[in-house]
Amino acid sequence: MSEPAAPAAAAPKPGPDSALGRLVGVFVSPVRTFAAIAARPTFLAPLVLWTALSFLVSQLVLSRTDWRAVIGEAVAKRETKLTEAQLDQAAETQKKFAWVYEGISLLVPAFIAVVTAGALWIGCQAFGWELRFKQAFGATLHAFVPAMIASIPLFAVLWNRPTIDPQGLDDVLPTNLGFLVSRHADKTLHGLLVSLDLLSFWTIALLVLGFSAATGAARSRIAILVGSLWFLYVLGKAGAGMLFS
Repeated sequence: MSEPAAPAAAAPKPGPDSALGRLVGVFVSPVRTFAAIAARPTFLAPLVLWTALSFLVSQLVLSRTDWRAVIGEAVAKRETKLTEAQLDQAAETQKKFAWVYEGISLLVPAFIAVVTAGALWIGCQAFGWELRFKQAFGATLHAFVPAMIASIPLFAVLWNRPTIDPQGLDDVLPTNLGFLVSRHADKTLHGLLVSLDLLSFWTIALLVLGFSAATGAARSRIAILVGSLWFLYVLGKAGAGMLFS
């Protein structure tokens, strides 16, 4: 008498395929969501969301920036002097060119996504992991979704401020260790502490899930690649801060 056949293992539930489902899935089921993105890469929804939020925050910041104070602080660092009339004129000039910063705010999300996806794509190619750039781009944009959503509470906090210091935006939300050292006391150390950010680590974790799903490589190996590139970025940022401080 033959033994009864073992019940077939239940197939894993497929990840979300809709744009909204993937944005939500990044939070509630990231493993399945990034597996679905690897199988059928999409990127338009997070790119549009990021661009829109970036533009809204920049509009608020630019409209409430005290350009006279910003220019005065920069001039003081260079140990030069401007008359009151010169400060007023410089502030008015900055206001006239605010549209340039608005345009930049629309381009920054795509630029960051392309550079990040490109660097990781090159790294994967160097290790011999098969990966299409569309997969890299889709995974990268969805990995940044938590940081994008953080723009909403940032906007809410800034909305109640009559003036906004654009150089202090990293200190608005308590998600990093920048509060330990004032940027006025030590700009370089403050910049390093700002990099130790919950949102950054969340993004790194999602990048590891996304690129592991797309390449089939072990998450530990992807984590080394992503972590190394992030560390180089932090060092470069600190170096630039020292150079221009």
